[in-house]
Amino acid sequence: TVGLLNNVTKPFGDAAIAAMSVVNRFTMFILCVGLGIGQGYQPVAAFNYRAKEYNRVKKGLTVTMGLGFILVSLIAIPGFIFAKEIVTAFQKNPEVIEIGTYAIRWASVGAMFLPLSVPVNMLYQSIRNVKVSSFLSLMRSGLAFIPVLVISTQFLGLVGIQISQPIADMVTGLVSVPFTLHFLFKDHSKMN
Repeated sequence: TVGLLNNVTKPFGDAAIAAMSVVNRFTMFILCVGLGIGQGYQPVAAFNYRAKEYNRVKKGLTVTMGLGFILVSLIAIPGFIFAKEIVTAFQKNPEVIEIGTYAIRWASVGAMFLPLSVPVNMLYQSIRNVKVSSFLSLMRSGLAFIPVLVISTQFLGLVGIQISQPIADMVTGLVSVPFTLHFLFKDHSKMN
């Protein structure tokens, strides 16, 4: 997806590419926090699910999502507020700073949806539901991101590039909600 993003950004010049590179670093930092929390939940979910301790799995999911939201917020909110300073730490070009500041603010908003999607994806991986986990994994980087990037760039130009990943994160988070609710309200004891 980074290659696709660079190719779509290329017509907007070097400043746009440099700005989106800074934004990608910021976004990856937040994503790594979300993935780390989700990966910490995976063995808990897998062990307790196999032990038929379904309430522990459900409680673990809600705690993980809550903790994820708190930790992501501790990065995303300052990221939104200090977006210009973050870009300036990497680039001094005024055009790069302007493009990157707008994009980091959007990235910070989009990041707030990661705790809705990452733990649920990790849960479905842990309980070996390959179809759901594969679908949720593909959402952020492919199924949501690519169409949003192509369509938004077509209609909004550079702004479309700046907002495409955050919108994909929002869509992925919202698409994950029904899978979360399905798991939380399903009576898993009747399956065995």
